[in-house]
Amino acid sequence: MMVLAGVLAWGQAPGKATSAGIAVKSEDFATAVKRIRETWVQEFNAGHADKVAALYADEAVLMRRSGSLHSRDSIQADLQRSITAAQARNYIVQSLHSESSGDLGYDTGMYNEDVRSHVAEGNYLMVLKRIHG
Repeated sequence: MMVLAGVLAWGQAPGKATSAGIAVKSEDFATAVKRIRETWVQEFNAGHADKVAALYADEAVLMRRSGSLHSRDSIQADLQRSITAAQARNYIVQSLHSESSGDLGYDTGMYNEDVRSHVAEGNYLMVLKRIHG
């Protein structure tokens, strides 16, 4: 399982009012997590480890089968190794469940990627925190 933990920023957009006049922010989170997930995949597949790493907070943690990486710089270096040395490409994710409460949220699902001569697959968990919003 790959866990993307730490702070990934999502902006705050005005919530829609329900018939009772209560603001609902779940659509804001759903839109943000979809944008972050799609950007992560697009930039990884394009070979831009720096742009993928930019989605992480400085103190983020990436947990992989081989261990944990702490800090955006370590994550970027590991992503670059995956892209160049392991020739990882064609990364695909399928979100299975997302949920948020207040300034925290998560997205979990499955991923597949081509790595050299085989396909790697597993599950992911992305934890997000709203900042500057």
